[in-house]
Amino acid sequence: MSVSSAPVVIKKYANRRLYDTELSAYITLENLMDMVKQDRAFVILDARTGDDITRGVLAQVMLEEETRGRAMLPVAFLRQLIRCYGESRQGEVSDYLERMMAGFMDRQPPTATPGGLEAPGRENDAVARHVMSLFTSLYAGEHAGDRTVENLLQEIMDLRQQVAALQAQRDGQS
Repeated sequence: MSVSSAPVVIKKYANRRLYDTELSAYITLENLMDMVKQDRAFVILDARTGDDITRGVLAQVMLEEETRGRAMLPVAFLRQLIRCYGESRQGEVSDYLERMMAGFMDRQPPTATPGGLEAPGRENDAVARHVMSLFTSLYAGEHAGDRTVENLLQEIMDLRQQVAALQAQRDGQS
């Protein structure tokens, strides 16, 4: 399916219904999610004022997914993100997150090894650590005592690895 260059205009009415002007039909948040997955360009306008409300409606799509038991965003990340609102570097954080997500989406998914999923699991763990360290480095000036948030997160990750190694060692001795 080819992606058209002009974005589809979706109008949101006061009754919270979404109208796809290309299809001349009402659509659901699930339909919007499908459009995003298909990489279809669209813009959502308030039918009464003409204001662009795309960002808010996309946030609503994410909220729906989070509440349906398909949670993806860690609470700690959401708290960090909320703390960034109103900060002088809010735009910088937004640009950074966009670049990081684009880089993540461009990566090829790891392939499972014949022996199991250990290697992809380690790779995912390393990527998660790297992303968290990059994000928290934006606010490395925040301290908990004499330790930075970044150092505390690294310490937690190291402790988790040590616990996993001890559990593996214990299971090997059983």
